[in-house]
Amino acid sequence: MKLTSRYFATTLLAGTIGLISSTAAWAYEGQQYAQGARISPDKAETIAMNASRPCGFRLSKGFFHPLQAKTIAKQTCPPNTAKVTGMKLEKAPGGSGLRYVVDVSREDLMYTISIDAKTEKLLEIVILPGGSKP
Repeated sequence: MKLTSRYFATTLLAGTIGLISSTAAWAYEGQQYAQGARISPDKAETIAMNASRPCGFRLSKGFFHPLQAKTIAKQTCPPNTAKVTGMKLEKAPGGSGLRYVVDVSREDLMYTISIDAKTEKLLEIVILPGGSKP
């Protein structure tokens, strides 16, 4: 009986610490607008990472069987070496009025990618030399 309660207490403590650390990691500017967004910050980050890939959208226009997509992507796309350096959720004109703005650094370039927070559509991609901000 003691072993079970000790195991439960340890698991509960580890879960609480994990929750606190993951919540702190997702702090971003504009969280007060998050209730109006239909996509999560994780989804916005994934869209931005794909948009910054050199061949991210070229594959979607090819003619191939959907089951071959992963194999073709591995052959034609270099590994994803981009890093998200910043993210904010803001109200802005255009699209649905609410957008994620994700800063992605890849090699010698800095991408600022705007994604509609309600429809997942790419609104804008700005590419600048590395280290510079718009």
